[in-house]
Amino acid sequence: MALAKGDVLDENKKSPSSCRMAVEVLDGGAGFQKINCCSNELTELDKVPKFDSTIERFERDDVKAGVVFDESKNHPNSCGLKVKVLGGGAGFKSINCCGNELTVADIA
Repeated sequence: MALAKGDVLDENKKSPSSCRMAVEVLDGGAGFQKINCCSNELTELDKVPKFDSTIERFERDDVKAGVVFDESKNHPNSCGLKVKVLGGGAGFKSINCCGNELTVADIA
């Protein structure tokens, strides 16, 4: 499943009782598979037309609005997925892309 620059994934679409993580694709995404958060798997099917800032979202210190995950930081031969957290993230576990698993170690 591929993502493109500007795509927004929102956990609220699948699970309104979750931390409601939302991310925007800044770059890359050809090898995107899923985001694991709050026991949910966010995929291309969780794309929304735009970010809804009126939804209450639950963050944690290391994964909150403004944080950027950059696949190329630790995986230079990947598609270079780069996503910005728009909100939520309290239940974030990982992002799978190009066979790589991105964690908090991949925060830019």
